[in-house]
Amino acid sequence: MASCNKPQLYLTTIVLTVVFLTANQVVEGRRKGLCARTAYPKLCRSLVKGSNPRLATLSTICALETKTRRAIANAAKYKKGNKQVTICHAKLRDAAFNLRKAKNSLNRRHSKMLRIFLTRAVSDYGVCVNAFVDSHQVNTVQNAADDLRKTGTNCLFLSTLIRRRSNRRRKRN
Repeated sequence: MASCNKPQLYLTTIVLTVVFLTANQVVEGRRKGLCARTAYPKLCRSLVKGSNPRLATLSTICALETKTRRAIANAAKYKKGNKQVTICHAKLRDAAFNLRKAKNSLNRRHSKMLRIFLTRAVSDYGVCVNAFVDSHQVNTVQNAADDLRKTGTNCLFLSTLIRRRSNRRRKRN
């Protein structure tokens, strides 16, 4: 009888292995699915865990807020005597304000305002980057602003994947 159970044990082990590997691929596929169509998928995957667009947007906004605060502090060190850094410092502060408003809009489930504030933040980062490009300067403030612009662009895309509850209810009825 022990020999009869041995093939069943092997078959069970193979089935469980296939199920486990398939489940991992599905989870990874969902995560890649959120980031696959973003402008910067590799950057997105480093910030997004899971497959919920709302949580992905929230985690990306939180990462943007943290990185923006660091960039503001860095720009404050170098803004004296450098017009581009002064412009960038002001725009980074504007972006921080817009990110706070975006987070509030997300919490209130107001998707239109969420996208408006995220668009403003991305625009603020873009103005900062362009100030350096126009003056042919490359420095840590510009590099941080460019990274923030890319992350903000991904965040804006992720926000478009959020579905409002009221829309789902209307479609079901």
